[in-house]
Amino acid sequence: MLKYERSIDINAPIEKVFHFHDDTSNLLKITPPETKVDVLRMDKPGKGQRVTLSVTQFGFFKSKWDIEITEYDPPVRIVDKALHSPFSKWTQIRTFTKLGENQTRMTDTVEYELPLHTVTDFFAKAFIGKEISKMFEYRQRRTKEVLENGSTT
Repeated sequence: MLKYERSIDINAPIEKVFHFHDDTSNLLKITPPETKVDVLRMDKPGKGQRVTLSVTQFGFFKSKWDIEITEYDPPVRIVDKALHSPFSKWTQIRTFTKLGENQTRMTDTVEYELPLHTVTDFFAKAFIGKEISKMFEYRQRRTKEVLENGSTT
């Protein structure tokens, strides 16, 4: 199992940061421009929520993601697991830590395996790991911009 983790401090109350992330439509605001995401299904936020996404990366690689929220503990934790994705396993854990009245630390932790992981571990570490890192750096930076400045472009 491979793991990625990254944190960012955001000048916004913990509840605001948490609820920004429990609204799947905000994913479209924080997705890197080279990735196209269409929300095909989005249930009401909470434990058991199901989300279906169509994701196009690199201009040609299209995949379908079926995700379920398996833990929902406002305003401190959201865990989602991919029921179907290009990965053998994908779990994303978002934790939110109150640093002050208007400051929150958001940490994204992703645990994942690629299909045929024993064959693809080198590839995952060399390429997929870099892509995951690039995506979450962008997503966290955009979350910070949107919540601190109200920027949606």
